[in-house]
Amino acid sequence: MESLSLYILVGAVLSLGAFLYFESLSLKAHRITKEESSSLSESFKHYNTSRNVVFFFIASYVITLIISILGHNEHYGLIEAIAYIFTTAFSGSIIIFVMKIQRSLLIKVFATFLYGVPYIGASALAFLTTYIIKGM
Repeated sequence: MESLSLYILVGAVLSLGAFLYFESLSLKAHRITKEESSSLSESFKHYNTSRNVVFFFIASYVITLIISILGHNEHYGLIEAIAYIFTTAFSGSIIIFVMKIQRSLLIKVFATFLYGVPYIGASALAFLTTYIIKGM
């Protein structure tokens, strides 16, 4: 169980790093267009949100897949996978929420949502892949 804590820490740090990288790409894309958006769909276009969320999903999948393969233990089951997924997602969301403390509530909630949803989906898929490959 003590190694699970290390995997959670590594997963949280790497996934946060990936999220912050794709967020910076989003901000750069907005600076290049320099247009004000009036609707949510226009904001998605100006910030390249869809593209960056997909890339974050892929990065989270690869990070969790590597961690789950390297840290595979025959005693780890569904409880440990769920503990990893939700602990890293929750801690990452809290950190993002605190980082954006000076922003509006909508931005904080939206940023944590854009972190949590792709991360949970990618991590669940990565653990499923690992258990299929390793044969449970």
